[in-house]
Amino acid sequence: MLEIFSRLAERIRAARRTSEPLTRPSDPRVRPVVRTIAGVNITPDTAITVPAVWACLRYLSQTVAMLPWRVMQETPSGGVLAPSHRVDWLIRKRPAPEWSSFQWRETLTHWALRWGNGYAEIERDAAGRPLWMHPIHPERVEVTRDLATGQLVYQINNGVAGIAYLGMMDVFHVRGFGEGPVGVNVMDYAAQSIGWARAAQLFGAAFFGNGMNVSGVIQMKKAMSPEALDILMAEMEKLYKGPGKANKVVPLDADMEFKSVQTDPEKSQFIETNQHLVEEVCRWFGVPPHKVQHLLRATFSNIEHQSIEVVTDSVMPWVKRFEEEADFKLFGFENRNSYYTNMDEKALMRGDAQSRSAFYKTMREIGAYSVNDILRREGENTIGPEGDIRVMQAQYVPLDRIGAEPAPATPVLPAPAQTQTTEPPAP
Repeated sequence: MLEIFSRLAERIRAARRTSEPLTRPSDPRVRPVVRTIAGVNITPDTAITVPAVWACLRYLSQTVAMLPWRVMQETPSGGVLAPSHRVDWLIRKRPAPEWSSFQWRETLTHWALRWGNGYAEIERDAAGRPLWMHPIHPERVEVTRDLATGQLVYQINNGVAGIAYLGMMDVFHVRGFGEGPVGVNVMDYAAQSIGWARAAQLFGAAFFGNGMNVSGVIQMKKAMSPEALDILMAEMEKLYKGPGKANKVVPLDADMEFKSVQTDPEKSQFIETNQHLVEEVCRWFGVPPHKVQHLLRATFSNIEHQSIEVVTDSVMPWVKRFEEEADFKLFGFENRNSYYTNMDEKALMRGDAQSRSAFYKTMREIGAYSVNDILRREGENTIGPEGDIRVMQAQYVPLDRIGAEPAPATPVLPAPAQTQTTEPPAP
């Protein structure tokens, strides 16, 4: 045992000496601040102050977090639930002592969207089985590659406690969109669009916060010293700037004339610009605008189909990231072919009552669903073992027999009558 720990310590020391960083502060993909053409700085913190960015992050994170996540066991008849497996309780109830399953998935998805990567340390017992998965903030993690083994090494900055090194199998890593072993930070690539939206947001706040509505000019008939001009401007802003000071009368000296320079928000396309920016931000995150309460082009007839599309196009990629990472790192090499995890996204695609009724009717008639299957999908109590019996329409025939003459019925002959024999009486 001592020899094993010695070899492990030596590997860690070697990783410290011979590791190649895969994320660096100098990398333009991970730079902390982006100065945009719109004149505002965009960071992960300033980006989420844009309502559309916040709404996209919230929708994707919470949607992934609320899906049922269970462990399945592969059997000859298909996958079945494995509620007694340790990992099932871990992912379904409590991944970490201070984190519920919802909070844990919501946070890792949020980090992956905001920083490109979400991390959690996998704590294991003496047998190598996962006990807890502790989230690690992305700003504390640097991903490197051990040049000797080719394996990923995660350097964790613990502040005054120093640097900790974790192997690839000990980190639950949710990668965002991108190439290679680390995801890219969408905030950096979308910085110009987000900066534009942020600038429009600040302009709107300043526009409506200015009680003078817009700035104007004061024409002087006599020259004034710079000091006098500064005093005049300070007094004007003090008296008239602010939302509660609009439409007030401006008293001027006899040698002054005020000329308003007003801007019509409609002529400046302020509202149209904001609508466009919502759609622009949504494109970066792959979220349909109607999911962030932007219903400009949504109708009652297409909203259901749009909701189904967002599940397949926006939510499912994140679901697959969690499933595949869990399948690879939580079951051990010997159990990977026997167990897997599954997030059930069907609840997001139920449709309206009429659509569900037609679907259930069809599945019932072809024998795919039993009565209990339908009740479970609707969240209702089952009716007992008899509800598990599957039936189907009797007129269904194999395709190769369509158009063929029906087989003649074999006549059923009555059974021969049994004759009773009467023995003669005894003499």
